[in-house]
Amino acid sequence: MARILGLSGDLADNIHVFDTLTAVGATAAVEVQASMFTFQHVVTGGNITFKEQGSLDGTNWYDLADAKTKGAGTFVDHYSGIMARYIRINATILNSGHTLSVTMACT
Repeated sequence: MARILGLSGDLADNIHVFDTLTAVGATAAVEVQASMFTFQHVVTGGNITFKEQGSLDGTNWYDLADAKTKGAGTFVDHYSGIMARYIRINATILNSGHTLSVTMACT
């Protein structure tokens, strides 16, 4: 059974590193039991447009916020009061040679 993030009293156990995105599409979803989320995004190569998404059933997805376009660098987003059972990252514009790496912490 996969680990459910957000249940541990130890923050290190509530951190997940998503697979790096190198093309348009979504990461694998992770199951969470939390309402506060911090996402660290590392963009290489140039502008990438992406969304953090949540789902109650793992099939139907909604955006946690508007899509973001970021250039190369490291960026952080924080959310509280989020109701979701699953979380994923979805890149909607990602050119060849660009990558998006995301680490999520939740409680």
